[in-house]
Amino acid sequence: MRYGSADWVADYARTQPDAPALHNFDTGERRSWAELDRRVGQIAYALRYGLGLERGDRIANISDGDIRHFELQFACVRAGLVWVPLNFRHTSFELARACREMQPRLMLTDATWAETARVVAAETGIPTVMDWGAGADLDRALDPAGYLPPSGDIDPDAPLQILYTSGTTGTPKAAIVTLGGMECHSLQQVEFCANAEPGAHLFQPMPLFHFGGLNTASNPILYFGGQVTVAKRFDALAATTFCGDPANGVTHLCLPPIMYQMMADSAAFPAADFGRMRRFICGGGRVSERLRAAYEPKGARFVPQYGGTETGPVTSTNPDRIDKIMAGSCGQKARYIDVRVVDEHGEDVERGTPGEVWVRGPGVTIGYLGAGAQIVRPDGWHRTGDVVREDDEGFYYVVDRVKDMYKSGGENVFSAEVEGVLLAHPAVAECAVIGVADERWGEVGLAVVVATEGQAVTLEALQAACEGKLARYKHPKHLQIVESFPRNVTGKISKPALRVQFGGSRGA
Repeated sequence: MRYGSADWVADYARTQPDAPALHNFDTGERRSWAELDRRVGQIAYALRYGLGLERGDRIANISDGDIRHFELQFACVRAGLVWVPLNFRHTSFELARACREMQPRLMLTDATWAETARVVAAETGIPTVMDWGAGADLDRALDPAGYLPPSGDIDPDAPLQILYTSGTTGTPKAAIVTLGGMECHSLQQVEFCANAEPGAHLFQPMPLFHFGGLNTASNPILYFGGQVTVAKRFDALAATTFCGDPANGVTHLCLPPIMYQMMADSAAFPAADFGRMRRFICGGGRVSERLRAAYEPKGARFVPQYGGTETGPVTSTNPDRIDKIMAGSCGQKARYIDVRVVDEHGEDVERGTPGEVWVRGPGVTIGYLGAGAQIVRPDGWHRTGDVVREDDEGFYYVVDRVKDMYKSGGENVFSAEVEGVLLAHPAVAECAVIGVADERWGEVGLAVVVATEGQAVTLEALQAACEGKLARYKHPKHLQIVESFPRNVTGKISKPALRVQFGGSRGA
């Protein structure tokens, strides 16, 4: 399905050639839309005619965040190729497994990850490895006279990206994203995120191998002709200083709650002026009272969202209802997606009853690559594995992952429901609940907690906090205090890592 012009870069090079498109925070490199179009055409030409890649061939990419991610993405659009950005935090073994699965013809990398990339390429038979960066292999391969112009034969339904899921509950899967899906992603953000308004400028310090950095935030800004400033790593002080200076014109951020809290705790936060910021998009967790108290005096507008690599990515978004946000809602259904909440038999549940989220729509992945390619979709509905409940106004509340549920005395316990209650306790800064084996009940809850600075947490206090709010079988029976949590690439707490560390009874 097509939602607009297939070649965004060519359109904006024609209509606003001198407007800023990309900026590298770390190196200072910049691209106007006209400069971006020239680079995209040259890279597309080099890939097709210099390196001999054919339509549908795959390009693997292991590198830090850089404006070349977007140059390569749009060059793949123009040349009919498929781009696969890989998680540099994975081991060489994991990266090699992914490359055997997708069989790329080319590996692109940078100075930081070149050694890893070359080892993986040698192990998996990738014929060509090229460095990128100012003056590196990729630049030297460009022919000043070689330029692949935009054409009308771009297929919006052909694979463009292969993005690996974050692996929150298991082995990452290779989700296929099309250009039409990406355009739908962009339109999903218009209603509540103000990404289509003139002068939009996103600061993007999140990894560009994941949907959060790419399709939740960056591509929706670029789709409407805005600017993206990329940084290779998140640094709370640097992010607060840059976004808090109105002269830099930043209008959007998209981070998990933990990173917003790190910014609030930085030395630059008291002086930060967020007057030009339109939206603080938030995914992967709840907006806490502490976070609200820090940002509200500065006029911050948090927009919690729920979604995933396979779902578009946005499934729901919160239309500036602070009462719903603080109650833990991830918002109402996004415009271009259908949503059902069902029981284990695939039957719709009543509002207020937890059930698994099923989705379908033009932005949902067309499938998985390789070992995960088999995907069961009853009547076209994609099963997310997430459990939510819906209130009377159509606002969703994430209850848990299906695989994060555990059974205590034969009763289902959704960890996120318990976590929501525990997080309201003033001594709890962060928490996660996992099921652990119990001789009597089969499984019981273990609360893993980061305590608020200067306060003590006891199991008895947590159980008292649950009294009257949760059934007794849902109360945690064990407590473990930690200084910090293991996290995945999106900043979410890694439940699999906690289960390994503390002997959780479910290994999903």
